[in-house]
Amino acid sequence: MATSVFDTHSARQSVGSTGSGSRRHSLLSTDGRAGIQYDYANAWGARGDKLSRWRRAYLASDTGDSSGVQSTSLALPDESRFTTCMAMSEDQSLLAAGSGSYDTNMFFVQSLDDQLDVKASFASKFPIYSLAFKGDLLMAGTDRNTSVLYKVDRARLLGYAVENSIDAAQGVDGPLVRCVGTYKNKAAKSIDIAAPGSHIPTKRVACVEFAPAFASGSGWPPSSVAPNSELFLSALGGVVNIWDATRNQQALRVEKVSAQPVCRATWSAQAPATLVAAAGFDGVISILDLRRRGKAVAWRTAQPEAAFGAWLGGDGYSSAGACINDVAWSPFVPYWLATGGEGGSVRVWDLRYAAADGAAVATLRHPTNHGAIRSLAWSATHADLLSTGTSDKSWWLHSLRADDVASGALPSVQAAVIADKRSADDIGSVVALHAKGSSFYTLSSCGDLYAHRVTPSALAGATASRITGDDIQGASESTGDMQGETVLERDMKSVEAAVSARDLKGAAEVVLNVVQRLRADSAGDSDEHPILRHADSIKRLCDLFKAKPRIKHTSWALPPAAVALSSGLLADSTSIAVESEPVTASDASPSAALKDFASDLAYVAYGLPPDFPLESTASRQPVVWQALEQLNMANLRIRLGRLVETADRAGDTGSVPTDADGRPLWKSIVDRERQIMQYAKAEPALFDARLLRAVVKLVLPHDCIAGLTLGLGICQAYLSNQRLHEQRGDAESVSCTMLDALVHVLLFPTVFDTDTSAGSAADSSDSAMAARPVLVPNVQMVRERISECLAACPEAVFEMVRLEISIQETVLKGGEQKAVAEDIVRIVQRHAKSVRVLLENTGEPEQRMHIQIHAQYPATTTLSASAVRLYLNSLLSTRGYDEHLVNSQWWRVAPAAVPADAGHVIGSDIGWLSSFPLARMLNRQTASAIVPRMQRQIDVVLATIKKEPLGLEPRLYRDTLLKVARVTLLMRSDQHLSFVVDVASKNKETGETLTTRQTVSTAIDPGVLADAFDSIDSAFLMLLEALTRHSSHRDAFKRAA
Repeated sequence: MATSVFDTHSARQSVGSTGSGSRRHSLLSTDGRAGIQYDYANAWGARGDKLSRWRRAYLASDTGDSSGVQSTSLALPDESRFTTCMAMSEDQSLLAAGSGSYDTNMFFVQSLDDQLDVKASFASKFPIYSLAFKGDLLMAGTDRNTSVLYKVDRARLLGYAVENSIDAAQGVDGPLVRCVGTYKNKAAKSIDIAAPGSHIPTKRVACVEFAPAFASGSGWPPSSVAPNSELFLSALGGVVNIWDATRNQQALRVEKVSAQPVCRATWSAQAPATLVAAAGFDGVISILDLRRRGKAVAWRTAQPEAAFGAWLGGDGYSSAGACINDVAWSPFVPYWLATGGEGGSVRVWDLRYAAADGAAVATLRHPTNHGAIRSLAWSATHADLLSTGTSDKSWWLHSLRADDVASGALPSVQAAVIADKRSADDIGSVVALHAKGSSFYTLSSCGDLYAHRVTPSALAGATASRITGDDIQGASESTGDMQGETVLERDMKSVEAAVSARDLKGAAEVVLNVVQRLRADSAGDSDEHPILRHADSIKRLCDLFKAKPRIKHTSWALPPAAVALSSGLLADSTSIAVESEPVTASDASPSAALKDFASDLAYVAYGLPPDFPLESTASRQPVVWQALEQLNMANLRIRLGRLVETADRAGDTGSVPTDADGRPLWKSIVDRERQIMQYAKAEPALFDARLLRAVVKLVLPHDCIAGLTLGLGICQAYLSNQRLHEQRGDAESVSCTMLDALVHVLLFPTVFDTDTSAGSAADSSDSAMAARPVLVPNVQMVRERISECLAACPEAVFEMVRLEISIQETVLKGGEQKAVAEDIVRIVQRHAKSVRVLLENTGEPEQRMHIQIHAQYPATTTLSASAVRLYLNSLLSTRGYDEHLVNSQWWRVAPAAVPADAGHVIGSDIGWLSSFPLARMLNRQTASAIVPRMQRQIDVVLATIKKEPLGLEPRLYRDTLLKVARVTLLMRSDQHLSFVVDVASKNKETGETLTTRQTVSTAIDPGVLADAFDSIDSAFLMLLEALTRHSSHRDAFKRAA
C-alpha cells in the first residue's frame, strides 16, 4: 500500500461538535418522563418484587442517569456513517476509529480531560473493519483478506515537540502515518463462491490484535522469532492466523477454529499469554493453546444460550447456538471469560469448570435490552464490573455480586446495572467498546464516539459493605445518629466506599485520621501498645488498601480430556500442561463451579483488584503514599507482635515456631528486614526496643549473620533518630541507651556475662584468683554496663556489632586454620583503628575516659566475649604470643582506687575487667599455654645462638627481638597471677603417663627478658656483619635489613 499523508487541516474539523471538538449532554430522552430518575447509586438495595424492578429499570433506560455517569460525545467526520471498529493506545490519550468507507476511513481522536477531539483523518486504500494499537504500531484489517501495519507518529499527532517524533529526521513535513507491512490472510477454503445453506462468505478480516508479553520459558513463541518481534493475530472466515510482524510472507500458525466465520479472537493477557479465545457465527467458544503442537484447540464448547422466549415467559423462540459477537478475558482473573452475542445476554465462564455441563457460571442481561450484544469490555479498575454495547444503541455497566448465603447452601451470583447510556441522536448499534482507567469508550455504527466516566457515587453505591459495628474494636464514641454508629465505624465505611470508587486520595485522608486516632487511644489498663487493641480494624484497612496478588497461571488448569469427553465436547480436547492438579470429574459439578466462582468474585471484587497500579497512584498523590506507609507500619507492628507471641508459645516444646503456612517465623522476619529497619527509623515509638530485641532473638539461632545484620540496622536507625533530635534540640529525644537489651543479645555472651564453661567460683588451687573477688553479674547489671557504654559512644558499640558480623562471616566461610586465624587478627586490628577514631571524634571526653576500651589493645575494643576469645585464640595459632600477653593483661589489672569526687566510673563499684568471669578463662590460658610457648621460643633461639649463632635466618632473630621488646615495654609484670595446674608427662622407660602439679604464672620475669634481648641482639648484629662480608649472601642481607 502506498504511504498516506494526513490532511491535518480538514481532519481537525469535528462534524456536529462544538468549537472544542466535543459536546457534553445527559442523553435524556424527550418523551416527557425526564422527571423520573432511577437510583443507580443504590441499584443493589431492596427493590421489591421482580415486576417493580423491571418497571424501574425500564424507566431508567429511557431517562438515562445523569448523576451516575458523565458522558462526552463526538460525531466523527465520516460522511458514509459506516464506522466499524475502534482501538486505543495503552500509554497515550489517543484512539483510532475505522470506517467501511472507501473515502476517509481512519480517524485519530485525542481524549483528554473527558474531551474528545479529532486530531487527524485519512483515507486508506481499502475499507477498515478491525483495528489494534500497540505503541506506535497500528494494525488494520481490511475487506481484501489483508491486514495492514501502519507506524503512527504519535508525538506529532498529539502536538508534542518534533524532536520527540519517530520521524524527527524527516522534519515536520513527513507523514504522520505510514504503511510498513501488509499480510495476506488465509481462509479455510475458497470464499469466492458461497455454498448453498451457508453464511455468505466474506473477505473481511473480522479482528486483529497484538500479542501481549509472553512469559519466559512458556514454550511460545518459537525460537525462530526474534525477541523484539511483534506478534499479532487476525481472523478471516473460520481461521485464526498468527503472524510475526517482521515476516509478511507466511503466518507462523494457521488455526481452523470453525466452519463458520469467527467474529472475535482475543489473546489472554495473563501469563503465560499463550491462550487465545475465539467465537463466531456458530455460537461455539474455542480456546487455543499455542504451546500445543499440531491442532491448537485445547477446549471447545457450544454456548448454551438460554432461549430468549423462555426468559420472557414463553417458549416460542430459541437462541441456542446464536452468533457470538464478542469475547473478553477478565484482566484480573485469568480463567474468567465473558461472551456476548445475538441472544442479548452476556455469559461469564469459569474455564476451570466449563466442561462440567457446558453451563456458564453467570448470566447478565438488562430487562429492557431487546438488542444483540455487539461488544463488551471488563472494567480496567474493578474486577466485578462488565460493560456491554448493544444493537439498540445502548451502553450498560453491570455489577456482579455473590450473595451471602448460609453455610453449606449453594451461593448465587446476581448482576445489577449501576449505569447506562442510550444515544438519542441516531439509530445504530455500539460496534466497539473499550475500557481505559475509569472511563469507557463506545463507538456506534453511525460514527458517534462516546466517553463515559462513571461517577464515584455510582461506584460507591455498588460497594458490598463488609464493615459492621460488631467487627470493630475500640473507639465507642457515637456519631449521634439513631443507629448508634461509632466514629470509627463511620470512618471505616467512608474508606470502604472511597476505595470502591477508586477515590484513593479521599480514602487516604480518612485513613491518616483513623490511624492517628487509634495510636493515641489510651483506653484500657493493658500495657500493650494501643495499635494492638485495634488490630482487626487495621487489618481491614490494609485489606482495602492492598492490591491483591496476581493469580499465577500454575494455580489453575483447563479441564482434562476425560471430563471434556463426558460432557459432549470435542474429542480433541486435552488439558493444558501446567504445574497444577487438573480438575477431576468428581469436583467439576455445576455447584462446585458456582461455589468457587462466587468465592473468587467475593475476593477480587472487594478492595483493589490484582495488579492495581497502586504505586503509580501513590507517586502522583503524596497523601496516598503517607496513608500506605502508616498502614504498613501499623500492620507490621501487629504482625511482629503476633510472631513473638507465637514463638513464646512454641518455646516450651523445643520446636522451630512456624506460621499458619508452616513457614518458619524467623524466615518471615528476614524477608521484612529492610522494612523493619526503615520503620524503626521512621517510628521508633511504634517499634519499641523491647519488641525489636525479641524479633532479633528469633532470628539469631537460625541465621546468625541475618540476625546480626538486622540488629545493626535497627541500631543505626535509632542512632540516626538520636542525632536528628539532638540537632533539633528536642526535649524528648530517642536515645540509643534504650537498645541495651538488644546489644546484649547481639554481643552475647559479653565480657560481663558469666562464663559457664569455666565456672563461676574460683578454684581453691588458684590462690591468686581466690584472693581476688570474682563478680557473677545478673542480667540487669550487664545491661547497665552496656547502657553506660551506649551513652558514652554509641558509634563505638555499634562498630562492635559490625565486628561480630565480620568475624562470623570469616568463620562460616571456613578454609585453612592458619589462614582463618590471620584473617580474624586483621579484622580485629582494623576494627580497633576504627574505634580509636570514633572515640576521638564522638562522645564527651569525660565519658570516654570511663569506658574500659584501650584502642591500642584490640582485645579491649569489643564487649563480645566470643570475639575476644576468637581473637586471642587466633594469636595463639599465628604464634603472636607477645600480642596475646599484652592484650590479656587488662583482665589481670586490679581496680584502681577511685576518689569520691571523681563521679561514677564503669566498673569502679564492682572491679574492672579482671573482676568478671571471662578473666578466669583468659588468665588460665595465658599462664598454661601462652607464657610457656613464649619462653620455649626464646629458649630455642638462645640455645641455637650458643651452638651456631650464624645458623638462624635473620627473620627469626628479628621476630624474636620484636616480641621480647614488645612484652618488656608494654606488659605490666606487677599484675601477674599464678595458677596451680596438672601437667601430664610420659615416662620414656615404662611408657606410663604421670601427672604432676605445677605452679604457672601469667608473667615472664623481666630480668629473663632483658638478658634474652641482649643475647639475641648481639647474635643478630654478628649475623648481619657476617652477611656483609660475603657477597654471595648480599641478597639475604638485604632481606634481613
